[in-house]
Amino acid sequence: MGNRTFLSVTNADTDSVYYENTAFETNNFLAPVWFCLVSQEQFQRYSGQIMQAWSKIQPHMDQPDVEDLPEWECFSEAFQWQIPWADATEQLRLSLPGTLAHFPSLAAPVHEWLETLETHVQRYSAAVIHLELSQYFLFTGDPVLYLKDIQEYVTLWQSPDPSQEKVWQGAANNCYMLYGEHLPWRESTEAQPEQALEIQPAQSIPPAYGKRQPKWRQELYIWLLAILSAALFLIVYVNTSSGWLAVLGFLSPSLFIVLWNMISGSKKNACHQLEAATTLKRNRIPSYAELRIEYFNGYSPIGVDGMEAGFSKDKSLPDLIPWLQIMQAKVLSSHEVELMISTKNPQDSTLQLHLKLDEQLVAKDTVSSVNAIVLAHKMSV
Repeated sequence: MGNRTFLSVTNADTDSVYYENTAFETNNFLAPVWFCLVSQEQFQRYSGQIMQAWSKIQPHMDQPDVEDLPEWECFSEAFQWQIPWADATEQLRLSLPGTLAHFPSLAAPVHEWLETLETHVQRYSAAVIHLELSQYFLFTGDPVLYLKDIQEYVTLWQSPDPSQEKVWQGAANNCYMLYGEHLPWRESTEAQPEQALEIQPAQSIPPAYGKRQPKWRQELYIWLLAILSAALFLIVYVNTSSGWLAVLGFLSPSLFIVLWNMISGSKKNACHQLEAATTLKRNRIPSYAELRIEYFNGYSPIGVDGMEAGFSKDKSLPDLIPWLQIMQAKVLSSHEVELMISTKNPQDSTLQLHLKLDEQLVAKDTVSSVNAIVLAHKMSV
């Protein structure tokens, strides 16, 4: 099965999240594109509730019945992360311009992801994004390391820099690694009870350090191991009169246990790697297989509030064209794009604007960036 994460969409008046609400799903990793919806304030609020709940359950982690404690239920509920669509799109409008201006080749898969996400969001009058990441926590069982991983992905969108090239390139070789597997919207039906299971973090998070054995059972195992080792020592020494062989006999049960744990551990690791490779192969999307992510440090006309029109020959236009005024972008040549702009003039409601780009910018990447940002603004209206 692996440790799965889910991005789900529901309406604000929905109390429960079901598998039918899942829009995207990953197996054994976090999808970096999801976090363009997360503001620093939202992350701080989420990390605060995780750490507060952890401080209450941590003293009880050695107890065998830890999952029955009310503190454990609170800790599980702390993983519920809900972001109203209005807040998500506000952050989306801030995240995309800076990142796509510096990593323009990311625009095509991001635009594709937004179009897909829109098919889920548009079904609700007051949509809410749910990030269900609790199973990813099981990789470390440490809330500090868990939150550190999430913080790195949030930072990708808020502070782009050249050091992030490897991170983006590693994910962009396969769109599944960028935003996960898409699950088309489907209605909940009684004829499909296996898909009507509620996603409940409280039931999916085992104790951070694994299920503990009762203390009396641990002591029993130690006494049995000691008795067995002593018996082997005496038997070997009586029959051989060799101290070295007797010591070897004494240590053999412990050596056997250590060897067994090493073999079983390597088998589990091999199974985990095989599952991850199988999942990656199953979800491989060839359309962006040759995508090359490079940091662009030159001049980009893409801004937070709109597209700069400084290089336009039409001096009657303002220096900045707001995103909501841009209808669509098209490629004219390798370094020139055309913008379709809406105007307030009833006689000429649309205007075509040609822009020359920096020689290092590829027109098709800029067009994808513009269209992705325009879509993000339209989704928030």
